[in-house]
Amino acid sequence: MLDSSRDACSVAYVLDAAGLFASLPLSLPGNSYTTPLVVAEILDPESRKSLEYALASNKLIVMDPPKNSVNKVKEEARHLGELSNLSEADVSILALAHALLSKCRRVVVVTDDKSVQNVALHLGAEVYGIKRRTIRKPKLFTYVCPACGYKGMEAGTCPICGHTLRKVSRD
Repeated sequence: MLDSSRDACSVAYVLDAAGLFASLPLSLPGNSYTTPLVVAEILDPESRKSLEYALASNKLIVMDPPKNSVNKVKEEARHLGELSNLSEADVSILALAHALLSKCRRVVVVTDDKSVQNVALHLGAEVYGIKRRTIRKPKLFTYVCPACGYKGMEAGTCPICGHTLRKVSRD
């Protein structure tokens, strides 16, 4: 599937659904990549037609990421305090980016999702936002209860008092 030669590609763009909605594979230089989970999110007829053009012109490659990359992304996202903010499709594109980092000189994750951008930067990829400002450096987060001060690594409710936990930067 993915070999270890960094000369195999100079740049790889890994797209989430926002990149496909914007028809980016047809305008980006080089190859664009995404996963079947992201493709399944493209339902509107206009975006679907653009997706079909990108696939037919070989500008977009759809592939599942290796399981070891999925595990690595989940581990890193948990460490950053971002795992609970990521969908399975988000994890899949981040895992694909992780796998492509060993093959390509440059990997750019195209997304407006700040949590995806944060994990991508932490993994060593570049990020590019479409409609929203792109973050420039990765951050570490924790979740804190505003009532009792409990700290945890995942969003949700406080296991001690039941209040909603707030996401707070650890930087």
